[in-house]
Amino acid sequence: MNRVLNICVSKCLVFFKSFVILFVLGITSIAYGQQWPSKQPIRIIVPGAAGTSPDILARTISKFLSAQIGQSIIVINRPGGGGNIGHSEAAKAAGDGYTLLVTSDQLSINQSLFKDLKFHATESFSPVIQAIVSPQVLVVPAGLPVKNPKELSDYIKARPGKLNFGSPQLGTVGHLSGELFKFTDRLDIVHVPFQGATFALQELAAGRIDMLFVTLPPAIAMIQSGKVRPLAVSTSSRNKTIPQTPTMQEFGYSAFNFGAWQGVFVPSGTPAEIVAKLNAEINTILKTPEAIRALESAGFTPVGGTSDDFRQLVSETITRWERVVQQARVKID
Repeated sequence: MNRVLNICVSKCLVFFKSFVILFVLGITSIAYGQQWPSKQPIRIIVPGAAGTSPDILARTISKFLSAQIGQSIIVINRPGGGGNIGHSEAAKAAGDGYTLLVTSDQLSINQSLFKDLKFHATESFSPVIQAIVSPQVLVVPAGLPVKNPKELSDYIKARPGKLNFGSPQLGTVGHLSGELFKFTDRLDIVHVPFQGATFALQELAAGRIDMLFVTLPPAIAMIQSGKVRPLAVSTSSRNKTIPQTPTMQEFGYSAFNFGAWQGVFVPSGTPAEIVAKLNAEINTILKTPEAIRALESAGFTPVGGTSDDFRQLVSETITRWERVVQQARVKID
């Protein structure tokens, strides 16, 4: 009897100790979340150069977020390696809420594009919020005699192997969008990668490449000046910045129902309370008229939503682009 009683008491003590530990950890986590941010500065790592789309987004968010939380925020550009240099640095950072990552769907693409990555798109980061979406816009030189994707497709088919399509870089969304168009219509066209959207657009305007899928922000000025002609956008609905430009779906390209997303992450292990607070603060920013105007003028559509929404989007994007990478046999050493 006493032996049974001792066993029961022992088990109760183990249970009680476990409960106390979990309770203390929970209280500590809540307190940690409530104290954040208590030091400065907060860093935002951007895996791209100044002036790129993620950089524009990061600087817009930092301006408003700094004012809201009363802390200084610095944007740190880490270009190179197709985004992997910046992603790796952010993945190694402490999960304390003082290092944020603002990046694009390049994070999802790289998961299937590169071997032996030192980070994992869904395991190394905690998604905070999808901030914006921007279409991939199909643009051609102003002098090319086509007005829509179907006419472009026919133009390419009449000249097999003689035309080319550019991309901002090998393995980017722009590259894979071009491969998707090529694969869908069985086109014989050569891929020419560049080191950045600016260079690709300059070559397109000069007529040295024949088509290009690119995110809208770097292309707006050339579109508005008439140096390049937009044929369609990749999103399922038209973009407010270029409302006269139809969607790819309007011409029967059902696979083109995506936008180039950008959002905010923190290193995995960051307390859930900090993630929730960041999500709430940035959701507020994305509903502010001044921020909306700033983002839309850059060609972005503000999104917002929950961290779980963003987590699901990241996973879906990995699956989508992995299929295209395999179909196009894209390889990066």
